Order: sequence, then structure tokens, then C-alpha cells
Amino acid sequence: MKSKVLMFCVICIGLASAASADTLHLKNGQIISGTFLGRSTAGVQFVGPDGMSQIYPAAEVESLDFGPVPPPPPPAPAPPQVTVPAGTVILVRTIDGLDTNTAYTGQLFSATLSTNLAANGFVVANSGTTVYGQVVEANSAGRAKGKSELKLQLTQIVINGAAIPIMTDVYDTEGKSSGKRTARRLLGGAGLGAAVGAIAGNAAMGAAIGAASGAVASGVQKGDQVQIPSETQLSFTLQQPVVLPALR
Repeated sequence: MKSKVLMFCVICIGLASAASADTLHLKNGQIISGTFLGRSTAGVQFVGPDGMSQIYPAAEVESLDFGPVPPPPPPAPAPPQVTVPAGTVILVRTIDGLDTNTAYTGQLFSATLSTNLAANGFVVANSGTTVYGQVVEANSAGRAKGKSELKLQLTQIVINGAAIPIMTDVYDTEGKSSGKRTARRLLGGAGLGAAVGAIAGNAAMGAAIGAASGAVASGVQKGDQVQIPSETQLSFTLQQPVVLPALR
């Protein structure tokens, strides 16, 4: 058994030697093809065509020619670029809480995707991917015509560590003092479940998700102020297509 393993190793070394094709020239005129392994004070260590490693004293070595360096393996093909079309729904879960008492126009906020973002059969961003948004307008009932109003828009999605600009529609909601409450793209309970179910392709699963998160998503308004707590589910729609790399 040991002899078979030794023979196998000799064959492998011999093949490697033939592929590298280093050439050792000795002062006695002998030329040996094989693989250069290294140099030390004892001499030059070289594997000959028989697959056996031997050290040749420096005094016996005339020269050493190296064979061509094998080319590096080809790089992995780049993932295809996918155009996510306008009209694509993006469901997010807020990280930062927002309140018309303190929010201001231009304020940035962060969120994560609630579901995978996919287009043309490719997933371009997994659930949990970071997205950023901006407060488009913020008015408090105590400082602007007796009506609280908060308008938000997504502006960036982080792919492979790079923030890529996106443009979505504007989510807006108003406080009670306006006479009615508007929350056109706020999703809670069954509404959230239907949207998640449609994207995930599983309406039953969507209903369960909606039931679990409805309590959080519905607690957006308190008194005359508008509040969007952390972990609130919101829905935005892309207004312009964006090109993103497909996940490997």
C-alpha cells in the first residue's frame, strides 16, 4: 500500500516538473529538466524528471533556467447587471424613529429591506439590505398652520458596500388636526401582509407577517403629532429605473 502511495506522489511531482519545465545546468555538462524547489547553503534543491528531489552543491551548478510562469486562473465572471424598473415596490422597515416634533426637512434616516428586491428573475438585494432616505417635508402642529405633516422619500440603497442613488415616490402622512389622517403608503396588518405576500409569492405567509407587525405599523400617530417609530413597515415605489448587479 505504501509503495502505491509513494508511486502516486512521484507521478504527481513528475507531472508538476514537466509543466514548470525549469532547467538545471551542471558544470559537468549535464542538463536536468524538472522543478526548482529552493536554494540554501547546502546548494540547489531540484526535482528531476524521475520525481525525486535532490540537492546539488552550488559549486557544481553552472546555471538555472526557469520555465514560464503558469497564467493565473481566469477571474470569475461578473454578475449580470439587472435593471429594476420604475414601478417596483420596495418594502422597508425603519431603523430610525421620526417625529414631527423634532424632524426637519432634509433630515436623513435609515431603514432595511423587509423582503428581497428582485427584477427579471434575479435577486439584486436581500432582505435586511440597508437603504437610506430623506425627510422631504416636516411640519409640526405647533409651528405650521395647526397641522402636522411628514413626507419621506428613499434616496439610496447599499449594494456591496456602495450607496447607489435611487428615486422613489413620496410617502406622506398628516396629523389629526388636519381633519383626516392620510397614510397613503403606510402598511400595517392585512395591508402589509398582502404586499409582502405578493412579493414573496405566498399570500398566506404575507398575512401572517402582516398580523405580527400590524401593531407596530399602525402606531404612527400620537395626538396632533405624526410619529414613525423604529421598526415601522413602509412601502415606496421606484419612480426611475435603477441598474443593480445580480447576487451571485
